[in-house]
Amino acid sequence: MSQKVPQNTPARRLTSEEKKAMALDALSGKSITETAQKHGVSRNSIYTQKQEAETAIHHAFGDKDDSDVLFYLPVSKRLIAQMVLGMVLICKASYRDVIQWLHDLMGYSISIGNVASIVDAASYRAAVINTSYDLSVIQTSAADEAFHRHHPILAVVDIDSRFCALLEQEDQRDADSWSVHLLDMIERGFQPAINISDQAAGLKKAFEDHLPKTTLRFDHFHLIKASKELVRFLKNRKDSATTRSAALYERKERADRRDKAHDLDSPLSAANAAMVAANNLHELVDSLCTWLQYDVLQLPGSCPADRDELFDFIVDELRAITDEPRVQTHVRSLIYQKDDLLAVAHSLDGKFQHIADQHAVSVQDIWEICYTARFDIHAPTYHFRSEATEKRIGEKYDQIEDEVLTVLASTHRCSSIVENFNSRLRPYIDERKTLTKKTLGLYQFILNHRPFQRSHHPRLVGKTPAEALTGKPHQHWLELLGYQRFQRIELAA
Repeated sequence: MSQKVPQNTPARRLTSEEKKAMALDALSGKSITETAQKHGVSRNSIYTQKQEAETAIHHAFGDKDDSDVLFYLPVSKRLIAQMVLGMVLICKASYRDVIQWLHDLMGYSISIGNVASIVDAASYRAAVINTSYDLSVIQTSAADEAFHRHHPILAVVDIDSRFCALLEQEDQRDADSWSVHLLDMIERGFQPAINISDQAAGLKKAFEDHLPKTTLRFDHFHLIKASKELVRFLKNRKDSATTRSAALYERKERADRRDKAHDLDSPLSAANAAMVAANNLHELVDSLCTWLQYDVLQLPGSCPADRDELFDFIVDELRAITDEPRVQTHVRSLIYQKDDLLAVAHSLDGKFQHIADQHAVSVQDIWEICYTARFDIHAPTYHFRSEATEKRIGEKYDQIEDEVLTVLASTHRCSSIVENFNSRLRPYIDERKTLTKKTLGLYQFILNHRPFQRSHHPRLVGKTPAEALTGKPHQHWLELLGYQRFQRIELAA
């Protein structure tokens, strides 16, 4: 409760807290006279504080007038250039969309040649920045090939930082085309310990020729994707068989009333058999492909010998259960890629053997810890398996487990990072847009210098790939291109 002030105290001498208390009392429904007596002021003072409080409430919660001026924007040709680049690089707009936007919203006319000149000027500055980075910090890279109007785009991305080290359009994707760009990158320090890619022959040969010390690891992403597509194909066929059987069953029920049901007995029996066969095939292939993904290819799992045995079992079962051409094509692909697919498990085995030697434990116990990492730490299965291993290892269990988890976190088996990069690049290289090497370099620049708004990895949120690569902050991308960003000045209330 506010302290009562002397009767002769003028309202202008009241503190803000006392005025606030007066306004709250007046708004609460108390009479003006009672409030004035309580605070020792005149009725006019209470009316004044009540009116000010009502005005403040209306200002805070009342409908806003959209015509109110928030700030003034000094428009110059340099600001127009920034708008053009913002539309092209942030909104992925075409040149004609930029022209339309400036005309409709700004009442400003600009030619398509002027837009192209602005983009070209930025491309030259971006090209210098793209080649200024030291690539020696890249330890694990992923390489891939995208396409624009049937022309390959060669890309190399650092897995840890998502930094694009190479983005070039070529007429061919052979070893010579890759070699030219790899040699340029090597001059800038590019010597990754591991590169992950698919089986593109030109890419693979160029890395083997010019980076012989780099371990080439085969990508699991495309095979897992192919397995899921196979399962989806069989599911669709199963659903189609179910639909055919249900339709024949409905026809048979209607025919019962006309004594013609026997004409549909044979087709319905065949449809039911086809439905059962399609369902069984889908379930079997789904189970085998799930085992392949989670028990053979997933990093937390069994030792290489067990994976090898399970891989052969899966291949034999897929080969035996059906003559379906698509399944057999997948089987041949698995047989051809087996050594490359299991190579990462042998890499883990070497690292785990080193941990086992350091702590004088068996490598089988290390693999048991690796397998236990599949389960959530709060799950009963995790505690059941970890307790049994801890009894054999003793006090060193927690330290060894941390080392195993570190190895798993730093071991990569998929080129999904470069696939993610391709998905971010794709809006820029729409088939309807003309693409040049200069503008492609500008797209590489913006993808490296725009911060991630979200990520599964907290260390990347709010950072650009360039910051994640170098560990150092940099200027805003507009400032890197030589522009001074507009700074808004708030208008006085």
